[in-house]
Amino acid sequence: MPTLRGHGSARNMPALRVGMPPRYDALMTQQLWLALIGVLTMAFAGSAAAGDAPPEGFIYKSIDVGGHTYPFVVYRPRGLDATKPARGLIFLHGSGECGTDGSKMLGVGLPNALLWDPDRWPFVILIPQKPDSQCEWEDHDDAVMAMLDRMIKEQNVDPHRVAITGLSQGGHGTIALASRHPGRFRAAAPVCGYISPVWHDGKRGERTMPGGDDAKALVESFRTTPVWLFHGGKDDVVPPANSQWLHDQLNEVGLDCKITIFPDDNHNSWDSAYRKSGVWDWLVEMTE
Repeated sequence: MPTLRGHGSARNMPALRVGMPPRYDALMTQQLWLALIGVLTMAFAGSAAAGDAPPEGFIYKSIDVGGHTYPFVVYRPRGLDATKPARGLIFLHGSGECGTDGSKMLGVGLPNALLWDPDRWPFVILIPQKPDSQCEWEDHDDAVMAMLDRMIKEQNVDPHRVAITGLSQGGHGTIALASRHPGRFRAAAPVCGYISPVWHDGKRGERTMPGGDDAKALVESFRTTPVWLFHGGKDDVVPPANSQWLHDQLNEVGLDCKITIFPDDNHNSWDSAYRKSGVWDWLVEMTE
């Protein structure tokens, strides 16, 4: 009997009936994840009495910035000591999870991994949703940073112990936001990301690498931010040369950067990165 594919291994995924179309298969995968997240959110939030510790699990929120309302989710691990400043982490989703529904971004990548191995991720995690795929995360920089400031205040997060990660368009966003805020993030872990922005004023351009002063400025912005890059060796959406370029540029000037290429992965290298690589231990170490 075939099993549900996309996120997780066959041994711990629910079975699917024979003959189920692949597109229905993928849709059901995401719907199952979101339903499970909703159940866990209600269970976690209900575990603390009113006036007790902050709600736990996936907490749905929104914020108004620049005349737009942005939905976002804050994840708080169960049992985290609210009296001690916590580690913080931002997760930026890919283009397929854009929208204003406030939950689609929970079905892919790091939020997915949280359901299987929550103990690996002792962070308060900010999970914003970008409204439109035809723009870049840096176009919403003010909103993301406002969400982060709010999470830091409401969740007792140490502002000096925050890291950032993301996949695909969010991998680019990880690079872009970390470079725009030098020293703000203790570490950056871009997954299958690209370097230069592709979308400009709603129009798609070519994937390019920065040159000259732009390349030098990008490299310099990572002087105090360790980076671990992830990419699929067979990625035909965002070529792995993007991650390799940044790795080589940072290493050439002696900055702290490493790269992991998953040789058999296509564009989906996020399951390998967030469930097999050990990046969670590295992020914990970086935010000590």
